[in-house]
Amino acid sequence: MQNSWLIFTDLDGTLLDDRTYSFKEALPALALLRAKHVPIIPCTSKTHLEVIRIREQAELSDPFIVENGSAIFIPPGYFARPVSSIHMDNYEVLILGKGHRDVRRCFETVRQKFKLRARGFSEMSVNEICDRTLLPEKEARIAKRRFFSEPFVCDSDLLKNQALTDYLQQHGCRLLRGNRFFHLLGNSDKGYAVHILKRLFESRLNIRFKTLGLGDSKNDIDLLNAVDQAVLIRKADGKYGIDLELKNLYKTQMAGPAGWREAIEYFVK
Repeated sequence: MQNSWLIFTDLDGTLLDDRTYSFKEALPALALLRAKHVPIIPCTSKTHLEVIRIREQAELSDPFIVENGSAIFIPPGYFARPVSSIHMDNYEVLILGKGHRDVRRCFETVRQKFKLRARGFSEMSVNEICDRTLLPEKEARIAKRRFFSEPFVCDSDLLKNQALTDYLQQHGCRLLRGNRFFHLLGNSDKGYAVHILKRLFESRLNIRFKTLGLGDSKNDIDLLNAVDQAVLIRKADGKYGIDLELKNLYKTQMAGPAGWREAIEYFVK
């Protein structure tokens, strides 16, 4: 059992089609991983309620990382002994970031201080979220319930605003850019969550793991930097969402879930 794989995967634009949210093209690779008992760990900007629904649909049963590394959710009894005294919706939770109330307070402060024309998820109607994400109404209502982060839209390139970045760092927050939104969260990231969960797997199961990470956008950079084998999923327009230089980087030829299947079959099969 030495050098077994742990698969850490982004969802939107990676395992899931960026517009339809279907994972149909990835089904053979998902079946392959299940047959080999390889853990499949979502690592996403989505909330735990969203991921729980996707896990049920895709028949996943392993831990998962939510809201860009803000928390790790572990199914009860997964590691035999408890790993946290905090529980949410029947999952053990390792909280690595700030709560949504604190993040929202920071959002309102920086919006005023830096005169940003920004609009957060908390202010959007369900219909507006549907329009911006292409999610069905029921899924949009679930996505609107944030626990550790605040997605938002803004007409400025905030990642180039060093004064804003410095201010957020001083106040224990950080800013990321995803496919559709900016994301404000506490001082946590996908890469750190990957390291925490890998150590937990190895210490509890006494197995040495190799990590494979799959992502498609800028908020996946920390994830791809943290794994042994990084996979950059091609966009539907044929381009790549990140200009990333890594020795261990594999760029898929196929887009979305088809690219996900391509990478899994290349490295695991």
